Amino acid sequence: MSTGSMLLRQAQRAVVAFNLGAGAGHNISSVLPACTQVAAARMPWAAISAWTTQAPSGSRSYAKNHSQASADSAGSSEAAEQQQASASSSGNEEGPAAAGQAAMDEGTATIEELQSLLTRAQEDAASFKERWQRSHAEMQNLITRQAREKETMQTYAVQGFAKSLLEVADNLESAQKAIPSNVLEQGAEVPAEKALGYLKSLLEGVQATERVLHKLMASKGVERIATAEGEEFDPNSHEAMSTVPRPNQNKKSGTVAVVWQSGYKMHDRVIRAAKVLVYQE
Repeated sequence: MSTGSMLLRQAQRAVVAFNLGAGAGHNISSVLPACTQVAAARMPWAAISAWTTQAPSGSRSYAKNHSQASADSAGSSEAAEQQQASASSSGNEEGPAAAGQAAMDEGTATIEELQSLLTRAQEDAASFKERWQRSHAEMQNLITRQAREKETMQTYAVQGFAKSLLEVADNLESAQKAIPSNVLEQGAEVPAEKALGYLKSLLEGVQATERVLHKLMASKGVERIATAEGEEFDPNSHEAMSTVPRPNQNKKSGTVAVVWQSGYKMHDRVIRAAKVLVYQE
């Protein structure tokens, strides 16, 4: 049996007992409200129904009125509970909506931030592209200019050396003019003294040309390899064209007999070995 039913029965017995003992000075009105309230708090509609059905006729009117008050109280309690539940439900409905709105606002802020970062990255990319294109164009111009300068340098690299040879050419031209053309004609008679003067002038012109040429080569680091007869043969700077027997005991085997052609070197490198004849046993 439930607690509500037990209370209900206890309330009924109390009411009947007080009805029967009313002549003995008991007042039922002091007990009835308490019993009715206890039963109504637990089982409001069952208590009212049982009370109005089983209670004595003398107390029905009071019970009816008190039950109506209890019902009104219970209704008010239910209304309050429903209002509270409705408020709670409304709060629960507003909670997800507020959370969704906050999430939407946060997402909007994130999208705006990402859009700002994307815009900045695009601006940086455009700036980098422009700078790269400018640098690329400058590099291409530099490559073209260097290629043109290289070609020009290769074409005119010997311009200074060729200009220096002009003096040699002038000396050779002067040497040719040292002997008149009529003297070289067939059948021309030239006194010996005069012919000797022509030859001497020619020799001086050739010697002057040689000096200028050697001076020019020395300015470029080119020097003649000094080679003399009787010098030990050096395979690093001499090239043996042939061998000749020693004419006497004073000549050593393996020494230079004749310098056929002078050798030259540029700085420390031999560019042409001296061609010589070598004594042999």
